[in-house]
Amino acid sequence: MARQKILVLGGGFGGVFCAKHLQKLLGKDHDIELVCENNYFVFQPLLPEVAAGTINAEDAVSPLRALLPGVKFRMADIRRIDHANQRVYVMQGRKRVMVPLSYDQLVIASGQQVDLSRFPGLQEHALRMKNLADAHRLRNHIINCLEHADVTHDPQLKRRLLTFIVAGGGFSGVETTGEMEEMLTRSLKFYPNITRAEIRIMLIEYLPRILPELPEKLADYTALQLKKRGIEMLLGVGIKSATGTMVETMDGQRLETATIVATIGNGPSQLLKALPVELERGKLATDSFFQVKGMERVWALGDAALIPLPEDKDGKPRFAPPTAQFASREALCLARNMQCLLTEKPLKPFDYKPLGSLASIGAYKAVGEMFGIKLSGTFAWILWRTFYLGMLPGGMTKLRVGINWFLDYCFPRTTVKFKQWSEPSARYLRFAQGDIVFYPGQIPEGFYTIVKGTLGVTMKGPDGQQFIKTMGKGEHLGERELLGQIPGQPSATTGAVTALEETTVLVMDRKDFRRFTKVFPALEQYFEEYIESHYPEYLKPVPIEDPQQKIAN
Repeated sequence: MARQKILVLGGGFGGVFCAKHLQKLLGKDHDIELVCENNYFVFQPLLPEVAAGTINAEDAVSPLRALLPGVKFRMADIRRIDHANQRVYVMQGRKRVMVPLSYDQLVIASGQQVDLSRFPGLQEHALRMKNLADAHRLRNHIINCLEHADVTHDPQLKRRLLTFIVAGGGFSGVETTGEMEEMLTRSLKFYPNITRAEIRIMLIEYLPRILPELPEKLADYTALQLKKRGIEMLLGVGIKSATGTMVETMDGQRLETATIVATIGNGPSQLLKALPVELERGKLATDSFFQVKGMERVWALGDAALIPLPEDKDGKPRFAPPTAQFASREALCLARNMQCLLTEKPLKPFDYKPLGSLASIGAYKAVGEMFGIKLSGTFAWILWRTFYLGMLPGGMTKLRVGINWFLDYCFPRTTVKFKQWSEPSARYLRFAQGDIVFYPGQIPEGFYTIVKGTLGVTMKGPDGQQFIKTMGKGEHLGERELLGQIPGQPSATTGAVTALEETTVLVMDRKDFRRFTKVFPALEQYFEEYIESHYPEYLKPVPIEDPQQKIAN
C-alpha cells in the first residue's frame, strides 16, 4: 500500500497514546502527525494536586516532542475539518495564518469543552478544572483569598473570601474539594488572623449522592470523611445561577462566595458540531472499531467519541466511559485496527474490562474499587498513587512527580502567588519602516487604530492590477475582518499591510472588540456603514473557511 498520512487531533490521553502506538506499529511505512494547541501532555487526574500545590505545575506535564519520538508534532489551533476534501485547517504561528493539512486517515481525539451556558453567570464567574492553566489559576485564586481575608476588617467580605464552593460531585469535584480543604488547612499556619472555623467549603451535587461512578457504600464513606473534615455537602440540589459574589441553588439558597469551581458542564466542541454527522449524546458515534459512522477514513476515541461496548447481561447497550484508563486502552486498540485496515486484515472490536477506579479525597485517604474489591482509607491512597505513577508517561515525569509527593509529605506547602502574565486588551505596537503588519490571508490580532505614522495596504483590483491605499493617523483597520461575513466568525485579510514609515498603532483584542461593538449598537452601525462605504464588493473579507483563495501578495 502507498505511504499514507495519518493525522491525529488532540494531545490528551487518547491522542498522545494513539500517536505513540501508531508510530510504533506503522511509523516505518506511513507518516504520523499530531496536532495540539499545547506542546505538552498533562496528566489530568493530577490537576487537583497541582491546584493544591502538592505538585509543581511544570512537573505534572511531559513535552510532546520528547514523549513522541518519530512523530511529527505541530502546535496549532484546530479550526475546521473538511471531510469532503480530506483536509484539516489549523491556525498556527504568530501571524495566525490558516494552514490546510491533508490526510489519508484522520483520528479525532480532541475531547470536549466546558459548556456552562445553561447556568446564568457560571460561564463568567466560575473557575474550571480542565487544563493546567485552570489548576494554576485556581491555586493563585485560593492564595489571593487567604491574603485578603487575613488583613480585611470587613466581616462580610471575610466570610465571602473564605467560602469555597465546588459544583459537581464526580471524581474531579470530590478530588478538587478534598485537595482544596487540605491546602487551606495546612496553609493556616501562615495566616494568623484566619481560623479553620472561619473557612467554609461546600460541595454541590445535583444527584442524591456523590461519586456515582463508585458503589454507594464507597460514596457514603467518602461523604463521611469529607464531613469529618468540615466540608458541607448539598446533595440533590443543582446550581441555578451565579454572580461574582454569590451562588443561587435550585431550592432558593443564596450562598455568598468569592470562589466557584465548576467541574460540570462538558459538551461538544465547535469542531465536532461543524462535522457533517449528527452527534449522539454530544459525541461522535463510532462503531466498535473506532470508525466514525458516516465518515470514511475518520476515527475517534476518548471523550470526543461514543464507543460501543458489548451489551451487558440484560442486553442493555454500554459505552466506553470518558476516563484516562479507557482512553489509553482505546488508543492501543485503534492503532492496531488501523494497522489491520492498512494491511487488509480483519479489524477487532473494542472491549475492555477496567482494572478499577480510584479517587483521592485528600488527607492521605482515597476510595475505589479494584478487581471488584472495594477499597478505602490510607491503603487505597497508597494504591492510588502507585497506580497513577505507573500511568504517567516518561521516566522523568514519574521521577519529578514522585519527588514532589515526597517533599509535600515532609515539608509545608508554599503559599507563593505567581502573577500570571497576560496582555492588556488594548496595547500599543510599534512598526519600523518596511515592517509587515498584516500578511494576506491572516486573521488580525485585533482592531488597529493608527496613532502616528502611515500604513500602506497593497490590494488587487478587479482588473488584476495591484494598488496601494495609504492610511494615516486616526484611521483604523481590521474591523471588516473581525466583524466578518458570518456572525462571530473572523475573516482573513485580502491584502498586505506594510508600515511606510515608523508607525505606532493601538490594538484592541479581537474578542473584546466584537463584544464592545455588540453592546453599543451605534458603534456597530458605524462600522457597518464604514465598511459599506469604504470597501468595494471585490475587497470583501475572505472567509476563514476558504483560506486557499489566492490573494495578492
